[in-house]
Amino acid sequence: MIFDTHAHYDDAAFDEDRDLLLTALGQAGIGAVVNVGASMESTKRTIELTRQYSFIYGAIGVHPSE
Repeated sequence: MIFDTHAHYDDAAFDEDRDLLLTALGQAGIGAVVNVGASMESTKRTIELTRQYSFIYGAIGVHPSE
């Protein structure tokens, strides 16, 4: 099993196909993902992802530039 320790799947670049991509991760051997929040808004979206997908964990934080 692959454990992706740093991802930003909350990013707007994934808005069109986020669910398709995240659903396909398991088929690619990726069993767990840590999605990293870097701002208040991305932290909120990260929390939403952890609630929606059982294999996504969140690292909650705010980058100093934010």
